[in-house]
Amino acid sequence: MNGKFRTCETRGGVMDIYVAAPEGKTRLPVVLVLQEAYGVNAHIRSICDRLAAEGFLAAAPELFHREGRRVEVPYGQRGLILPYLAKLSNVDIVSDIRNCINFLDDLPNADTSTVSAIGFCVGGFAALLCGTKLKLKKIVSFYGAGLVRAREGLLLSPPLGEMGNIRSRCLFFFGGLDASIPASDVSEIEQKLKSSKVPFEVRVFADADHGFFCNERESFHAEAAASAWEKMLAFLREEVEERRNPPKRN
Repeated sequence: MNGKFRTCETRGGVMDIYVAAPEGKTRLPVVLVLQEAYGVNAHIRSICDRLAAEGFLAAAPELFHREGRRVEVPYGQRGLILPYLAKLSNVDIVSDIRNCINFLDDLPNADTSTVSAIGFCVGGFAALLCGTKLKLKKIVSFYGAGLVRAREGLLLSPPLGEMGNIRSRCLFFFGGLDASIPASDVSEIEQKLKSSKVPFEVRVFADADHGFFCNERESFHAEAAASAWEKMLAFLREEVEERRNPPKRN
């Protein structure tokens, strides 16, 4: 496994992308790992590394690249993330993910016919947003915030009304103690996807809070994080197994 930053040219300037993949493998299914508001930090990079160890090519594009390269904000310093988060727009996110996929398409070990996206907090928002605009195989959203209601001071617009455009299977993880994503928001997401016939599954961990997957945050919940990881891996592997063993035709 050889995780490292690569650079991609975009209209908004140079975008760094952390890419991790098992060595010596080709035509790997791609998983985009979309950052929390704290940047493509050690935690996000470790998720890429873990996915690479499981046989995926994992790539984490830096969504704050317009405001600086390698932006990382320490956990617990919420006030420091606002200058970056406030300038991020839906259009910028979709453009960045499209550029990232095009960049990966030139890598000999990436199979961009199979691209899934997982995201955390604002990254969970980004994964769902991109599913409304781009062709993705699977979407996994960990406590994606802002999906239903606009948040004051941000340019990001809730994609709830566009979720009927999603053509991917979706998996959601939420924390039952997460005050920023009330149960009513989760219910609205479920209702929209059901009415739009988008295949999805929602898992709410009753005793977990926002950020429960990150072992560097005070809200880390080891049991919920382990359960979500195994569920996510099984979800992502379904596509890989289908490609290796396509259904037999009668």
